[in-house]
Amino acid sequence: MGKPFFKDYKINIYDVDCRHYCKFSTLVDYLWDVVIEQSDALGETKEGFVHNDCVWVLLKYDINIYKYPKFKDTVTVSTEVVGYKKVYGYRHYTIKDSHGNLLAEADSIAILIDFNRRRPMKITPDQCEVYGLEKELENPPKLDDLITLENTDFSSSHIMSYNDIDSNNHVNNVRYMEMALNSLPKEILNNYDITNIKVLFKKETTIGNTVTISSQVVQNSQDEITTLHNIEEEKLLVKLQIKWNKAEDKTLF
Repeated sequence: MGKPFFKDYKINIYDVDCRHYCKFSTLVDYLWDVVIEQSDALGETKEGFVHNDCVWVLLKYDINIYKYPKFKDTVTVSTEVVGYKKVYGYRHYTIKDSHGNLLAEADSIAILIDFNRRRPMKITPDQCEVYGLEKELENPPKLDDLITLENTDFSSSHIMSYNDIDSNNHVNNVRYMEMALNSLPKEILNNYDITNIKVLFKKETTIGNTVTISSQVVQNSQDEITTLHNIEEEKLLVKLQIKWNKAEDKTLF
């Protein structure tokens, strides 16, 4: 395992929802930002690009949230590389409050891509040295362990716009998560908080394309539900599995 990297973030007014809790999407933005900060600081990348014209492309998130920070709180986000396997890199993250209490933790899988050819590229010995990795993982985490959507309870569509595109010239990963959330009724968004989300990114799309979001709600108990989501453009682009618990306090909308 490599050495952890830390960065502090203050929760601003534009980061919070109507209850003044930090938005889920903001926490996910922190996870990617701290990766770029670490890789740039170690000299592996410059502004997110590996020096041999490669980029890390996210394939999967598995995020657990135990408590949401609030407006004006300061959180510390950490990340560390836990290993690699051929073209894949594996990371772990934590988010803690100013007293060191664990608010959230996550794991991710990314793939190294030749930016110009859009093809996977094997991780180099130099990159392993940067992160202090000596050998490949023998038993890496499974990529697709998500429940399969079987029925569609809610459906919507979205035309990819200029604001959806990120620095890699494809749709930002957080935007897919927001599309899945926006497909759900207000009764869920108003009364439940996300406690776990698994996201599998399978294919890319870009500006001007229309995607369909299909969502299914599974009632686990009175206080817990699971929603399943497929985002498609002829073929499956993104697959999501989200666990929700009843919110401790009511929202304002």
